[in-house]
Amino acid sequence: MPSQVGITQMDMDSDREASIKSDSSHVSYTDEYETLPATGPTNHAHIIDLGEYAQRAKEDGNLKLQDAVATTLYSVSPDMLKSFLSPTIHTAKIVFGKKDVQLVIWRKGLEVFVGTFESHTSMKTFRFEHVAGFLIGYDGSWHLKVTASNAYSSPKWPDVWAGKFEDRGGVTKMSVECDEEGMGKQASSLAESMLAMRYWQAKVDIKTA
Repeated sequence: MPSQVGITQMDMDSDREASIKSDSSHVSYTDEYETLPATGPTNHAHIIDLGEYAQRAKEDGNLKLQDAVATTLYSVSPDMLKSFLSPTIHTAKIVFGKKDVQLVIWRKGLEVFVGTFESHTSMKTFRFEHVAGFLIGYDGSWHLKVTASNAYSSPKWPDVWAGKFEDRGGVTKMSVECDEEGMGKQASSLAESMLAMRYWQAKVDIKTA
């Protein structure tokens, strides 16, 4: 019997960055998006200097997921990032890619869900390689609430948002992290994957409400 794990949700808001290096990760930020300055607190979102990032920092393991989220959205267009962060838009779900490993960035209110997944139509399932849930504070800080890997769900988005994930067994077991260190490592892996795959160059489907 697969063991079902309920994964609750998440945090979000905004802050931004210039062309300076963060103390924790040696990643350079830019000030291209005014409300997310490079000098913002480390638990806020920033725009990563992708040219600089391509040359360094990959081994640091300290890439912040909220920075990868903001950078991915901004790289599609500043307007997409603006819509995602807008307090007048309650829900924004953005799916990148149409096949292979896709990316979803999804906000409802102050909760944010981020995950890379494969859609297995024959099995009627989504397999999430990485999953992370944030809660965004009113001050623009992002707080990780849970991360997971190798998590399966039905291909129904309401089930995904509700955290109805399960372990299907096999060689790679599902893992769920709730401790700060474990969540940080898993979120950093997801962030690195997002930038490596350059999802902003893929087809994008966005739904807002």
